[in-house]
Amino acid sequence: MMRVSPGVRAWILWVSIDRVTHGSQITAPPLPGPPALVDLAGPRAAAVMARVRRSLATFGDPSIALRRAADAADGAARILGSASEAMASSVGLVGRPVAAAAQLPEDRPLWILGDLRGDALALAAALAFVDEADGGEGRAFVAMLGDWCGGGSADAATAAMVLERFNAAPDRTLLLRGDREWLLAAEGADDPPGVPHAAGMPVSDAHQGLRRDWLRALAGLVPHLPVAALLGEGTLLAHGALPRASRLADLNDWSQLQANQAALRDFAFGRLHPRQERVQAGDREGGVIAGSADFRESLGHMARLADRPVVRLVRGQDAAPEGHRWFRAYGEGRVLTLTTMADRLPHGSPSERRHPCVARLKAGRLRVVQLDIPEEVASLAEQLFPAVTAGAPASLSTRVMAQATVPQPAPAAAPEDPVQGARREPVAMQMAFERGIRLLRSRAWAGARDAFREIGSPSELRDAALMNEAVACLSLGAPGHQDALACLRQLRQSHPRCAEVHFNLGIAFLAGERNPSEAVRSLRMAVEIDPELSDAWWALGLAAAMRHDAATAASAFARAAAGGCELAAPGSLHGGIPVRELMPAMDALRGLARHQPAAGAPFTPLSA
Repeated sequence: MMRVSPGVRAWILWVSIDRVTHGSQITAPPLPGPPALVDLAGPRAAAVMARVRRSLATFGDPSIALRRAADAADGAARILGSASEAMASSVGLVGRPVAAAAQLPEDRPLWILGDLRGDALALAAALAFVDEADGGEGRAFVAMLGDWCGGGSADAATAAMVLERFNAAPDRTLLLRGDREWLLAAEGADDPPGVPHAAGMPVSDAHQGLRRDWLRALAGLVPHLPVAALLGEGTLLAHGALPRASRLADLNDWSQLQANQAALRDFAFGRLHPRQERVQAGDREGGVIAGSADFRESLGHMARLADRPVVRLVRGQDAAPEGHRWFRAYGEGRVLTLTTMADRLPHGSPSERRHPCVARLKAGRLRVVQLDIPEEVASLAEQLFPAVTAGAPASLSTRVMAQATVPQPAPAAAPEDPVQGARREPVAMQMAFERGIRLLRSRAWAGARDAFREIGSPSELRDAALMNEAVACLSLGAPGHQDALACLRQLRQSHPRCAEVHFNLGIAFLAGERNPSEAVRSLRMAVEIDPELSDAWWALGLAAAMRHDAATAASAFARAAAGGCELAAPGSLHGGIPVRELMPAMDALRGLARHQPAAGAPFTPLSA
C-alpha cells in the first residue's frame, strides 16, 4: 500500500485515465487502483492536524455542540426550503428526492465521505485533509452519504460539522439521506410534540432541552435531502443500494421513480453482501436488495429511466473493517462501500483502528484514500467524546428495528457445567487439541473450530490452538472470515515476527475478503521475515496481479518457482484473471494456510 506525504499537492496529481464513454448502453467503469494510505502523523500534516484539534476542542462541550447543531440544521432547512437547487449547484444538481447532476468539472475532483455514525474525529480529519489537498479551507467539493449520527456522545458535534459545512458552501456540498436520517424524520412526524424520541445521543438532564431543540431542527431538515444523486459521468451516490430490478421495471420514467416510496426507501435502507449472489431483507429493513444476480439489470433500468449511462454505485451502509470495500461480486469497479470512521475495531488488537476512508472522483476515475490518524489525537477525541456505556440509550436504528420486532422470551439460564473445570486441566486441553487436529485433517471445519476454542488462554497450547482455529474458520468460507481475521490479528500482536502468522493473514485478506491491498502488506512482511517461504511468494504474486502490478507479480511468481512452489502463475498478471482460474487459485490458497499439529511443532500447510 502506498504512503503519501500529506500537505503537498501530490495528493491531487494522480493521473486519470480510462474515461467512461457516454452512450445509451452501460459502459464499463475504469478499474479501481489501489488505495493510498496518508500518514497524518508527519510534520507536513501539522496544519491539517492543528485544524482537527481545533474542531474537536470546539465541539467537546456538549452544550456548544447541541446549540450549533440546532442552529446549523435550521439554517440548512432555510437554504433548501427557499432554493432547493442551491445544493451542489456548482455541478448543476437538480431534482429531489433522486437528484441528477450535469457533467462534473474535469479540473476539480469530487470528494466522497461514507458512513460517519457520530465519529467527529474521522469527519474533522477527512474535511481537513480534502481541503488541504484541494487548495484551501472550504474550497473542496464534498458529498456525504448519510448516517451522520450513531447514538454516541459526538452525534451533535458531527451533525454540526456536517451542516455548518453545507451552510458555508451549499454550492460545493452534497448531503444525502441515510437510513438513520430517514427514521429520525419519520419519528419526528409521528411523535405529537415533534421530537424524535429514539435518537441515541446520551446527554445529562441539564442538556435535555437542547437535545430536543436539535433533534426537532434536524427532523425538519431531513425531508429536504435527496436519497440518491446521479452524477454526469455515470456514478450514482446513495447510502444503501439500488432498488431491485423488478421494482424498477414497472417504472416508465424518471418522475415515476421520484414518486415511488418503496424504491426511494431502498436507496436509503438497502444492504449488499460482498460475496453472496442475493441478499433477502425484511420489509422493515428496506425490502429485497439487488444482489449480484440482478444488479446489472438494476443499473440498466436506472440508465433507461435517467436516459444516461449509470455505471457504478458509491455507497455507505455496510461498514468495512478496512474503511472501504470494492464488492467485486457485482462486477469489477461497479460497487464501492465507504466507511469514514476511525473507531477501534471490535475484533482487532486494543490499538487497532479503522482507517477512515474518502474517495476522490475526477475525470471518471475513483481513487480511495485511507487516513492514518495519530494515536495521540485519537486519544484526545476519546476523552472529549467518551464511548457510550452499556446502560446508555441504544442507537436510532437499533431502537426502531426493535420496535418492529416481535419480542422473544428470555432464554433460561444454562445450568452450570460440572465438566467445565476439567476442560481447563492440561490433559483435557491436550485431548481437545488433538481432537481438533483430527477434525481439521478430515476437513470438518466447524467441529475443528469448536475443539480449538475449548483451549483456555492460560495454556501452552493456546497460540497453536488460536492459529489452528484461524485456519478452520478460514476454510469455513464466508461465515468464518471475520473470526479468522480476529484470531490472526491477535497472534500478530503477540508474535509480530512470525512469518506464518503474516502469511495466513495475507491468505485471509485475499481468499476471504478479496482485499489484495491488505493482502500485499501482510505477505510482504511474511517474505521479509522468511524469504524462503515460497508459498508466500506465490500468494504475493497473485495479490499483486489482482492489483494490476504485473512487475511485482512476475517477480514474486519467479521467486515462488525457484523456491519449489508447484503452483502455476495465472494466465494474466494484469488483474483480469478469469473466474475459471481465480476460483481454483483461491481454493489452493486456503490449502496453503499453515497450522501446527502440536504446540511448538513446525508449521505445516493444511493441504499437506
